[in-house]
Amino acid sequence: MYASLDSLSTLGIAALMAGLSITAFSNTDPGNLSTGWANGTYQRGYEDRFETSVPAHESAVALWAAVKWGMFQEPATGAVAGRGGWLFTAEEFAEPRDTRDFAQELERISTTLAADEIALVPVVVPDKARMQAHRLKRGRSAGFERRYDWALAQIRDAGLVAIDLREALGFADSYMRTDTHWSPEGARMSATAIAKALGDFDIPMAEVDTNQTGAKAFDGDLLSFVATGRYRDLVGPEPERIKTFETSVATTGGLFGAADIPVALVGTSFSAKADFHFEGFLKQALQSDVLNLSQVGQGPFVPMDAFLKERATLSSLPSVVVWEIPERFLTSRRQLP
Repeated sequence: MYASLDSLSTLGIAALMAGLSITAFSNTDPGNLSTGWANGTYQRGYEDRFETSVPAHESAVALWAAVKWGMFQEPATGAVAGRGGWLFTAEEFAEPRDTRDFAQELERISTTLAADEIALVPVVVPDKARMQAHRLKRGRSAGFERRYDWALAQIRDAGLVAIDLREALGFADSYMRTDTHWSPEGARMSATAIAKALGDFDIPMAEVDTNQTGAKAFDGDLLSFVATGRYRDLVGPEPERIKTFETSVATTGGLFGAADIPVALVGTSFSAKADFHFEGFLKQALQSDVLNLSQVGQGPFVPMDAFLKERATLSSLPSVVVWEIPERFLTSRRQLP
């Protein structure tokens, strides 16, 4: 079925391009030296015609996306459709293109940080496809199913605290329906689980207060693969809303009024994007201040490399580094027997 839909998509786009080409071709005169083919004016005429036809092109693409979604619930390549209008990133169904040996990275990073008396706490965020598997139309391979347990085993073997977030994220709306990431509630439950696991760590306390400020419309990152445009009200995906939060921290100033922040958060868009408020929830759960050094679109390894390189420039070093790692960035090829 998927091959048939891909073929239909290709034929539809090909027909669209052919129509635009014929339209541009019809506006040229082969016998006219100023507008004909011989002097390259045909190419320029085609390009100009195509540029002026872009709005129509975008509308046609949106119409085709609406037909695919409305009739078949089929997104573009890059996303996987689940039941009930749920979307998943295709990255959770394929091996990562750019990854590293997880065991070696844990050893390298933990050893480097230990030299500065900093504790490393890796936190692997389970795939949305794992935690919302009941919404999938088809399952994943056994390798992917074993990957999370394998990652936790690697962390334990490195002598580090292994935090299993599957229980914290095991409820219906732990992830956003049209987005790759967890929901604010999923982020809050994860932060609570992390704080509980760090109960034996000596982390200076602060007065932290988190409050819900309202809710707003939310378009998830996976909607780019279902670009139904003006037809969205007719065929979907249905609009989504997200709760908004605000967190305040009252800290005690250190020398010259500078506040020492005991926890650093290094990770990906799960931690960096304000929509999900993970930074604030982690502060609330720990009752401590957190320095967020996460980055969007760089995966989990690049932000950690940046922190290791630049930590000497910080006014004070944290005592704990929480390293947030989405499961999909880890390979499933090297599994425990």
